[in-house]
Amino acid sequence: MREDSHRIEWLFLTPTLAARTRFYPEADRSIISTIRYGVLFVMAFWSGSARLAFAELKRVLEAADPDSRLELIVVDTDGCPDLYELPEFVGKLAGAGETAWIRDGRIVHTSGLGYHPECFEPYTRQLLEECVAE
Repeated sequence: MREDSHRIEWLFLTPTLAARTRFYPEADRSIISTIRYGVLFVMAFWSGSARLAFAELKRVLEAADPDSRLELIVVDTDGCPDLYELPEFVGKLAGAGETAWIRDGRIVHTSGLGYHPECFEPYTRQLLEECVAE
């Protein structure tokens, strides 16, 4: 059995959050087109910053979106080299908890290069407003 099959357990998701989460040990840019309203988190399991950022993102999602309108998609950075080539991510992925907010298969915001949890709440709330407005 591959180590990848156990990595979703390392995300420590609450049952509510687990119900709206997709985890991919390997992914390419086509994953973006499958997301209507959601948050894409590039997880570097080996990075303390990524783990801290993910804990904050989970907190924000549970507090700001208790009705689970937004989907959470987590991809393992070691299995998604194609994402590094997306224009929105070129030069902006370093395994520090980089995140993208997606609407209708299009990236509308990224957290930028590095550890920037201060943008999680405003970008999440903005995406929720757009989701509710429809």
